[in-house]
Amino acid sequence: MSRRVFLLIALISLAVLGTAASPWTLPGGGLSAELTQHVKDRYGLDLAVRGRSTFAILPIPRVKFENVTLQFPNQALKAEGGTLRGELRLLPLLLGRIELSDFDLTETRITGSSQALQSVKWAEVLKNRSNETYARRLIVSKSTLRWTDLKEANLDQINLVVRWADAAEPMTMTGSALWQDEMVSLEQASVFPDLLVSDRISPFTLTLSTHSARIAAEGEAQLGETPRMTGESTVRAKSVRDFTRWSGVELPFGSLLPAVSIEGDFSMDRRRLSWPAVSVVLGDDKLEGTMGVRFDTDRPVVTGTLAAETLNLSDLFAPFSQTRTSSGSWSEETIDLTRTTGTDLDLRLSAASASLGRLSLDDMAASVLVQPGRIEASIGRAGFQDGSLKGRLSLVRQNGQVEFKSQGTFAGVKIAPFLAAMGEPRWITGRADGQFSFEGLGRNPADVIRQAQGRSSVEITDGEIVGIALDDALRRVEKRPLLASLNWKGGRTPFDKAQAQVVVKNGVGEIAEAHLRGPAVQADLQGQVLLVDRTLSMTANISPADAPADQSPALVFNVMGDWDNVAVSPQVRSLIERSGAAKPLFPSERVPANQQRPQATAQ
Repeated sequence: MSRRVFLLIALISLAVLGTAASPWTLPGGGLSAELTQHVKDRYGLDLAVRGRSTFAILPIPRVKFENVTLQFPNQALKAEGGTLRGELRLLPLLLGRIELSDFDLTETRITGSSQALQSVKWAEVLKNRSNETYARRLIVSKSTLRWTDLKEANLDQINLVVRWADAAEPMTMTGSALWQDEMVSLEQASVFPDLLVSDRISPFTLTLSTHSARIAAEGEAQLGETPRMTGESTVRAKSVRDFTRWSGVELPFGSLLPAVSIEGDFSMDRRRLSWPAVSVVLGDDKLEGTMGVRFDTDRPVVTGTLAAETLNLSDLFAPFSQTRTSSGSWSEETIDLTRTTGTDLDLRLSAASASLGRLSLDDMAASVLVQPGRIEASIGRAGFQDGSLKGRLSLVRQNGQVEFKSQGTFAGVKIAPFLAAMGEPRWITGRADGQFSFEGLGRNPADVIRQAQGRSSVEITDGEIVGIALDDALRRVEKRPLLASLNWKGGRTPFDKAQAQVVVKNGVGEIAEAHLRGPAVQADLQGQVLLVDRTLSMTANISPADAPADQSPALVFNVMGDWDNVAVSPQVRSLIERSGAAKPLFPSERVPANQQRPQATAQ
């Protein structure tokens, strides 16, 4: 072969290869009509092409259609305005048929209806999968999804790869999308669609992740008249607060909870998602038991029975610490239960050791109930400072206001350790028994306190008052009354029993009865506790233990000041009246108005 002939053959081959590799722009009608029919027959989809159509043979036979519309006949899904690229199967092409092996949909606007999707006859769509060839892969990129009936599920920047080679393999999916301005990654998902549509059990896997949460599940799924799923699942949230704020998913106490994870076997149907054996990690605490979510009610209901060795519930009580401002006054900020009552909750909790703010409880059994605008929490039993505690608390929204109610009883509680735990000085010791009830109504904590009503009673036995020896003070006041006020602090006053009853009305606590009885001393307390101003105004009348009931007190103390800074001091007038030299200055008999008071009295 001459050099000229060889060069000519090479040039012709290059021309053919270049022609085959270059995309050809085709007139509308022919190729697009053939592909439209193929998509309709094989997938049950309607395809319309309004833009250019191009075709290329090398390196892989492929087509591209611009400005396409692809949809199910019943408008369940509709993709508009994008570019459709596809790879063609070589053998059918040589035989004059168009068959796509891959779909690539770019920059399209997808509209969907969840109700319409449920009505699609998927068994017909996926029929004869094992006998006929279908596209192996679908790629959707740079697209959006808008739901007509699920506005909260709209997606942007969708990048999705769906692969299904044949019926012997599962359909797999990976991708990402922007939801609520945050990227959500579909790390993996797999299922056998032909098994599902034929009412058979299909293995499945699913892993979703965001910046603040991760969901992973694997097991078996089945559709039909009673769809259900079973398997193992793991749900983790780095911060429930951040997750609820970002997603808008309303969870009970979602704005108050720290990191949480839920792990265990699960089952799910249309009515309920349940974990028969679940492990829940809440912050640093691990709880075990059962959990479930009911869907057959007006609102989802989370139920559970969980137990833990240690349990810190301080975050749930954080709003109560915010009822006061930094200056110490009651807050005027409106009480909002919306963020904490988004989903119904019916939960039973038990813990060997539990923390509620500054309170530490042992062997606690409690329950929490959340309903629209309502929170109820109760402690059925708990060990508390070597004693026991029971109580109930409720917050109910009504007519734009919140009704607060609490009640409880306690027995055998060591009072000094309790005061220390609350950050107060240990000014009294002994074991306390008592009960309390308190309620108020208002838009903010200040309103609730102003309208507060309630009653409390306490009895302390075998204790001491720390910081003052009243029996010693009585002896000093008998000898030198005026000097007693200069040196009364220090020592202890033992007592057999101390009891008090306080009645609260409109934010003012009136001491209905308060007594202390000891081996050498008896005392009575009178006055008020002002809840609104957080102040005390009381007097303590001190007498020897054997003093007659109708005898004037030997010593009177003023107990006054705000709750965080109570001042206790002898009443100066009572000391002066006990002084022989100064007593004439305070005559006990009243002088008639028509008589002159003597200027001095000699004794």
